[in-house]
Amino acid sequence: MPQLTHEGQDAVRAMHHQIGNSLQSVASLLILESRSAPPGAATVLSEAGRRIGTVMRLHQRLQETDGDVVRLEDLLADVCRDVAQLDAVDRDAEVRVDIQPFWARPQTASALAMITAELLGNALEHGLAKRPGVVEVSLRDAPDGARLTVRDSGAGVPDGELKAGFGLSLASRLARQLGGQLKHTSGVGGTQFELICRDVWRDQSGV
Repeated sequence: MPQLTHEGQDAVRAMHHQIGNSLQSVASLLILESRSAPPGAATVLSEAGRRIGTVMRLHQRLQETDGDVVRLEDLLADVCRDVAQLDAVDRDAEVRVDIQPFWARPQTASALAMITAELLGNALEHGLAKRPGVVEVSLRDAPDGARLTVRDSGAGVPDGELKAGFGLSLASRLARQLGGQLKHTSGVGGTQFELICRDVWRDQSGV
């Protein structure tokens, strides 16, 4: 494959910088509009802004790693911080993040970032909608890859049956694309989601 000249590399970097700025502008505009919109529209606008922000973070991380592999520890920590900061409601919630060092290809990293964002956003919006509490996000070793867990200390769903809105449906579809299944348990002690992901590595040389 032909190598880019210095001028070509500069042009590509400038293009990616412009893409990042454009994504940031769109996300910020959606969040700004959500603050003055009616409640129903505000939720839709806020969630759209959060999703674009997740894409922007992924784009930034891809540029930092030359687009070959992505360090999940950094990406998912950024995503969790963004979701917590963009939470439209002033609620008494603490987000705890425990992400072990893993690497993944861009497609896998993108799916995991979106899944994490959707599950964390769902936990804040629904799990802790009416009570203070904690949401714990972790990515840790599993026998056949890594286990992503998002757990909240909310009221839970007594019968364990969750209503799958757009966010949970999106997370489930992305999980299937990764060859996994998004599992959940819910009760009076809160709700937990879990996904086993196989296409990750503990160090960059494992790719």
